[in-house]
Amino acid sequence: MNKPKESRMARLINPVTLLFAALVLLVGGLPLASAVTLYTLYSQTQRHEAEAGAHRTATLLLESFEQTIGPIDSLLRNFASNYNSTWNADQTYNALKEYSLPPTIVQFAVADKTGMMVASNLAPPQGDKVDLSDREHIQVHMKKNVGQGDLFISKPILGRVSKNWTIQLTHALPDAEGNFAGVVIMSYAISDFIDFYKRLRVDEDMLVSLVGLDGVVRARAGEKTSFGDDISKSETFQKAMLKKESAYEFNSPIDGIARIAYSIRSDRYPILVVVGYSVNYVRAKTAAFRNAIWGTALGLAVALLIVGLLTVRYFGTLKRLETQEMEARARQREASVLEAISRVPGVSVMHLTEEGPSEIGVSAEGPLPAALENYLGTESFKALAGKLTEPVVRQAHLPNADRDLEVEMVVVPLRAMEAASGAAQKEVVVFAVDQTLRRMEEQKLYQISKLASLGEVATGLAHEINQPLGVIRLAASNALIGMKKGMGPAHLALKLDRIIQQTVRMTGIIDHMRIFGRKSDERVQPCKPSDAVEGAMQVVGAHFRLDNIGVDTRYESGLPEVICRQNQLEQVLINLMQNARDAIQEKRKRQPDLRGHIQVDAEVDRTGAGHFVKIKVSDNAGGIPPEVLDRIFQPFFTTKPPGKGTGLGLSVSFGIIREHGGDIKVENGPEGAIFTIRLPASDARSGTAVATTTPSAVPSVLPAA
Repeated sequence: MNKPKESRMARLINPVTLLFAALVLLVGGLPLASAVTLYTLYSQTQRHEAEAGAHRTATLLLESFEQTIGPIDSLLRNFASNYNSTWNADQTYNALKEYSLPPTIVQFAVADKTGMMVASNLAPPQGDKVDLSDREHIQVHMKKNVGQGDLFISKPILGRVSKNWTIQLTHALPDAEGNFAGVVIMSYAISDFIDFYKRLRVDEDMLVSLVGLDGVVRARAGEKTSFGDDISKSETFQKAMLKKESAYEFNSPIDGIARIAYSIRSDRYPILVVVGYSVNYVRAKTAAFRNAIWGTALGLAVALLIVGLLTVRYFGTLKRLETQEMEARARQREASVLEAISRVPGVSVMHLTEEGPSEIGVSAEGPLPAALENYLGTESFKALAGKLTEPVVRQAHLPNADRDLEVEMVVVPLRAMEAASGAAQKEVVVFAVDQTLRRMEEQKLYQISKLASLGEVATGLAHEINQPLGVIRLAASNALIGMKKGMGPAHLALKLDRIIQQTVRMTGIIDHMRIFGRKSDERVQPCKPSDAVEGAMQVVGAHFRLDNIGVDTRYESGLPEVICRQNQLEQVLINLMQNARDAIQEKRKRQPDLRGHIQVDAEVDRTGAGHFVKIKVSDNAGGIPPEVLDRIFQPFFTTKPPGKGTGLGLSVSFGIIREHGGDIKVENGPEGAIFTIRLPASDARSGTAVATTTPSAVPSVLPAA
């Protein structure tokens, strides 16, 4: 009786039934499990991409911040190194106004050691001083909570003078003994950071934040744009401070939005950059994929294994294709950029490999490509290229049939490629710009200006030579009369000595004019400032005496030599003295009885950190109109009447002095204009320059050399 039942059960539970049950379970359960698994993996991938994107953006923003603050830090250090604690408010204001500031700097100011504002570049000193002693950025320096040479970045504050919300970038100012003498301050507009961060956001809940190590937000762009928020007590900030950089998920204590974020801390400044994508934004990116995978799971349940395999292969192929496409686009962009650069006149682009150099793009006209190809083929350059790890800029003179080419090159190493032999091949791209014509034009401009000055002193030179000629003629006549009267050899020798002295004098004048008129060589060497002044006076002194203009010179005792080309320094001094003479003659039209006077002083400059010598040229012609002082060194700008000035003299003079590592500036004194030249001094024992820095605060209106 039991046997038939067992037979029916056996028929039900046969391999086919088990296989069918397994397939049912597979179709019913595995698609759902697979869909959940794939969706989870894709969500994790999106989260990782969000973290990677936040990492990239935070790194770029930190680099941008450091590149923005770096020049400001340098300007503050430069001002601190040149600061003189004995300056009064007007001198400090004038020093502040000499600096060219970025448009994001709202105010440039100095406070004394008690916290009182001495001067601001916004307006000349007047009235009561502003008390800043309660400000954080003043107190940290007064209490010496910041290192002497360290930059301090304050919390956002509302400026008492500028009336703008800014962060204060400050350095301590030392006196002559190195003690604390005050604080130099630059006020940076917070709106600049916020506007920049707003443009970077890809969704309305994305967060970009600049936070100080004290936990106070300097600038924040998110669902809520703000600054000055204190998040120092939040667990998120405390975790971020434990590492230089880290990724995490957090709920913002300010707007309550959950975000996937990445933070990175600067090694140079007390700043933390945070970039975060909202969790909802990341999830929204997976919505389309979620719908597709669930539809696929329900519609293709029977083909689960095939779909799974195809899905895995699909993602792998998709990633490879995306990588290949990105690499292809990058190569295309690089090729297009190099092709465009190669079409610029005077520019040649070369690709250097183990096989040798080859030109990129359309062949440039002129001798540059051939000369550059020969230079890159030398073993010395190949050895240099093989050691490069980052781009370098080089100057070179390349041999050519007519003349050497003066070339500026940028040598960029490429990623090492694997050769067939298994050894790594180093490749570089060289961008070369022919600077020969520009240098020639600069030399022509200088020579034209110098020859123009020679033309102006021709009258005085003729008068200067005419005097010894008259003495020679008189001495020769006296010698002839003495010979006829039978006077002794002593009388004749006396007259001949007189003639010889005058010819030596004429030879010196003519030789100096020949040196002055000749093109200068490229060498700089130690030169006595007094020799340059006396050389200039030898050229123009007679002319000034004819114009009834007195010139006085004064040299400090023990004055060191300067590093320069003497004839170029003489050219600058002649330009300045001739401008003073023209100004005096112009003033005589209003004051006929004016006694013209020019003063030339040479002394050691003791105001800066470097070792410099100052040469001042001042006059009593009344000075330069204040409204044109900032334009006085611009090319072709002149205050002289039409036909009496080219506007090149001061522009060329500025270029000459700057090429020698110095600077030239102008101001109005009590009686007239004062031009001050600063040049690096030379060590009297070794003949080498001891100045370590070149003044960098050059007004933006001045011409390039």
